[in-house]
Amino acid sequence: MEFLLLFGLHLFIMGSLVLLFSGIITFLFPRLHFLITISLFGAAGFLYAVIFEVMDLAIFAVFFNMILSLTAVGLVKLGFYFKKVAERQNEKIA
Repeated sequence: MEFLLLFGLHLFIMGSLVLLFSGIITFLFPRLHFLITISLFGAAGFLYAVIFEVMDLAIFAVFFNMILSLTAVGLVKLGFYFKKVAERQNEKIA
């Protein structure tokens, strides 16, 4: 039981860091292809499973990281798109 609580805490922290860092990477390097960012954090999930010796949950950790990374990349790209649309609307008004 304690293992599940500790592992749940690790997943929460790992998920928060994946969202933060993949968002920052996408914001700072917008021309970097999103598959590179997602693959990087998928590999980080596998590395996490190897370090903490929970190879039974390696697939879960990889997909968990990849989905959260995809979410962060999508939110940043959506923000860039909305910025572009707002600038176009501003040009039409002025």
